[in-house]
Amino acid sequence: MKPRLLCILHRSPPAHGAAKVGDFIAESEKLKERFDCRFITIKSSDTIADIGRINVKKFYLVAELYIKVLWALVSFRPDKIYFTASIRSVVLYRDLLVSTLWKGYRLFKPAEIYYHYHTKGVDDYVSASRRNLALTRFFLKNVNLILLSPLLEKDFRQVNTYKSVYFLPNGVEDPLEGADFDEYVCGKYKHVETIEILYLAHMMKEKGYPEALELARKMKGERVHFHFAGNWGSAEDEKAFFEFVEKNDLRDRVTYHGFVSGEEKSTLFRQAHLLLYPSKNDAFPLTIVESLAFGVPVVATAEGSIPYILDDRSGVVVDDLNGLYKAVEWTMEKLMNVETARYCRNRYLQNFTLQRFEERLVKILEGESDE
Repeated sequence: MKPRLLCILHRSPPAHGAAKVGDFIAESEKLKERFDCRFITIKSSDTIADIGRINVKKFYLVAELYIKVLWALVSFRPDKIYFTASIRSVVLYRDLLVSTLWKGYRLFKPAEIYYHYHTKGVDDYVSASRRNLALTRFFLKNVNLILLSPLLEKDFRQVNTYKSVYFLPNGVEDPLEGADFDEYVCGKYKHVETIEILYLAHMMKEKGYPEALELARKMKGERVHFHFAGNWGSAEDEKAFFEFVEKNDLRDRVTYHGFVSGEEKSTLFRQAHLLLYPSKNDAFPLTIVESLAFGVPVVATAEGSIPYILDDRSGVVVDDLNGLYKAVEWTMEKLMNVETARYCRNRYLQNFTLQRFEERLVKILEGESDE
């Protein structure tokens, strides 16, 4: 008989990184081949803007989750439990509450527990108070951690109660599968009249859209065009964006495309010569991986796992936002060519496909690792 695996994870909507990964895990045929799987969706927020806010509906959803997990433990009796863990705030208390179920369950039946972290910030949280440290140590006691890259292991330096650590870089679906990449990229760089710079992220200050706008203002006299795409974090963000565009007369240099997906997103990546990702808080942005898949080099901040995803042949990682302008200028001069595009594409194929993610996940849940 196959081992029984209970997966408790986020799924879309809203379409953030952890939810996209959860969607794929729930559909993974390779996982279902190796394990007898049952899935429970963690429901909390309807939109990106709703994340972190407290309302009555969320208390109901916590109770619903608790009951579903309890019933799954009693009726399904899993051998392994995979859980998408949170870092801080109210959601950590929700996770603590739910975790008491499998902590009690393990008193009667041995089971391997895996906490998959899609974000960072544990060290900051546990450093804030002794209570936070004690709660986190209790939450992580005797569980296996799944982290996005080795760069994030230092986030757990104060927590010494977990069992082991595995590294699982995220992957994305190949957007150019079956296409002639060389034909596409050679045509793209044959005649470059305007350099297309893409910002593709949630339109929030934490993701760095104001810095990208400021860069557009600085480069106003050059042959560049900035494309922005993503959901608004708030009405204030939307107002500030368009006011800046009007005030600095950037209507001909800046285009906002709204939220994009599918063919719209593919079109933006295909025409882009550079992805700009000036985030101030990210663990492992899938957008950067998507950019590599399209052969588009990246200029990004040194947040989370970004220096793990990129190297000096696929982009530039800056330590602070002040270095964005020089990094973009250097990238336009040195990395905007067919050879770089091929290298970015190959880096994606070797490291960040969904197939590689799926293979690594199965190995981890079987107690192995290729990292």
